[in-house]
Amino acid sequence: MVKLVKDFMVKKRETVEAQDAVLSAIEVMVEHDVGSVLVIDEKDHLIGIFTERDLLRHYLESQSKFLFMTVGEVMTHPVVTVHPDTKMSEALDIMAEKDIRHIPVVDKDNKVVGYLTWKNLFRHFSKLMKNEGS
Repeated sequence: MVKLVKDFMVKKRETVEAQDAVLSAIEVMVEHDVGSVLVIDEKDHLIGIFTERDLLRHYLESQSKFLFMTVGEVMTHPVVTVHPDTKMSEALDIMAEKDIRHIPVVDKDNKVVGYLTWKNLFRHFSKLMKNEGS
C-alpha cells in the first residue's frame, strides 16, 4: 500500500504574515514549541517559511536590528512544498535532497493544508517499529 503525505501530515500549523515583526514570529514558535512558522498573505496563500535556521543566519548578519525586522525580510522563499497526494517516499526524498526539516503541504491554490516535519515523521516511524516488535 502506497503511503501518501496526507497520511502523515499535521493538519494544523502556526502562521504569521510577512509584515509581522520577527520578534512576534519567535514568540509564536516558542509558545507552540515549533521550529518554524509558515508565512501567508492576506488570502492565506503560502509565501514563505521562517525557521530556526533563518533566525540564526539572519541574526548573525544583522544583530543590532534583527528583532525589528519583518518576517518578510528574513523568511525563506520560494518555499519547497508538497501536495497531500504526494507519495511519502517522494516527500522524504525531497526533504533529504534539499536538507530541509519542515515542508508545508499545500492544495492546488497554494493554500496550506498541513505540514510535515522530521520530528513528526520520527514519531510515526517509532510507532511503526513498536507495532512490528522491532
